Amino acid sequence: MNIAVVDDNLNDRKMILDYLSQFFNESGVDYTTSTFEDGVSFLKDYSFSYDFIIFDIDMPQMSGIDTAKELRKKDSNVTIMFVTNMPQYALEGYSVEAVDYVLKPLSYPDFRLKMKKATRYILRNSVKKVTINTTEEGLITVDSSDIYYVESKLHYIYYHTKKGIYKMRAKLTEVEDILLPYHFARSGGSFLINLAYLEKIDGNEIVIAGETLPLSRRMKASLMSAFTKYMGGI
Repeated sequence: MNIAVVDDNLNDRKMILDYLSQFFNESGVDYTTSTFEDGVSFLKDYSFSYDFIIFDIDMPQMSGIDTAKELRKKDSNVTIMFVTNMPQYALEGYSVEAVDYVLKPLSYPDFRLKMKKATRYILRNSVKKVTINTTEEGLITVDSSDIYYVESKLHYIYYHTKKGIYKMRAKLTEVEDILLPYHFARSGGSFLINLAYLEKIDGNEIVIAGETLPLSRRMKASLMSAFTKYMGGI
């Protein structure tokens, strides 16, 4: 995860970096950080490489809110969170679709809680490049967001995607390890589905992108839980 921290206060920047280090050491996620002292320099050097940006609200020249508004003209997808000692302005963050805000003075338990929410949100909206060693076309790459579901049958995996069906010799558990962080869930012993395309759950059946698939009674509760969390951005 690539993170930018935009805060004019040196001590607060150091504390945020320390908290980020502690959080990602606990979660085991690799990350990099870039720091900026003000919104002007941040926007000047902005690249589309960031997954997550932490803004202070009260900054000279340009507030964090105004910086985020300018950012949204360039990048509508990157995840934003604010840190502030001005809670009366924090609600303005929702106008730029901020995932949350943390109040100063910072405490690690509160920061950790908000980071867990932000990380789930980022993963929900992220895309994984999946390499498939197909039996007919050789190596191809598809976005995880283009995969409707994955089916296991007779020692082969079938990727059902927007561009067609791709066959590969593999185990479903191997694919599951790759795709689970990208809002996929098991609906049965032979199916791994993309929750973004789940249209209906009806008894022992589900509808994925217009196609009806069987739903295992044993996995129904876990699928419902995963879908509820996905819809809630958890």
